[in-house]
Amino acid sequence: MSGRHAMAVRFGEGLGASADECLNDVCLAFSEVLVRMAGAVIAGVKPAAIFTLPMRAYAAGKWRQLSRGALDEALRAYAEALPAYGVELSVLYRTDRRVYLLVWRPEDLGCTLADPARLSILREQGYCGTDRRELLVELRRRLVDYYLAVDAGKRIEFPHEIGVFLGYPAQDVRGFMAGEKATCRGAWHAYGDEQTARRRFRMLEMHERRCRNRFAAGEPLHALFA
Repeated sequence: MSGRHAMAVRFGEGLGASADECLNDVCLAFSEVLVRMAGAVIAGVKPAAIFTLPMRAYAAGKWRQLSRGALDEALRAYAEALPAYGVELSVLYRTDRRVYLLVWRPEDLGCTLADPARLSILREQGYCGTDRRELLVELRRRLVDYYLAVDAGKRIEFPHEIGVFLGYPAQDVRGFMAGEKATCRGAWHAYGDEQTARRRFRMLEMHERRCRNRFAAGEPLHALFA
């Protein structure tokens, strides 16, 4: 499947009637989750998002291998297509039930991580990278370690510094990690000026809702990014 084909997915239709049934289901599931969980990234107002793609829609037995193959093909197609829209996609971790994905805008993430206040948080947490890709590699390693530990029944601290990568204000990331009392809550816990935080939450919600509504109205995935 080509990346161009993958980006033509529409809500409720997937790739169209001529597509392989299993591949169509995977692409439709991916696009619906992407629009719902990363609308602000699609809109260009958030540098990154992390989300999971559930595999519960697929049966066991002979369909299990087929769904895995279709998922691999779909994710390769999206990973190849999204850079043309200034976005990259990476698989963080996968189990039989879920695939953990990270989607980000390299330029926006670079600007976010160049902020001294945010970068200082990462340095305090032991990040030694000098550019966005090195820092992102370290985050991915920590996330994988966390998921592996959870699957093994172990308890380790989640890398809450991920908020830096997701574009949260440094004050909010620090406040959450320190266990302070939040001034308000929205897409994340805010610890600074309440009105400023609520305006930011409303702005993100507006862009996310607009993205979802456009997709639900029939616009293909590529139109949302364009």
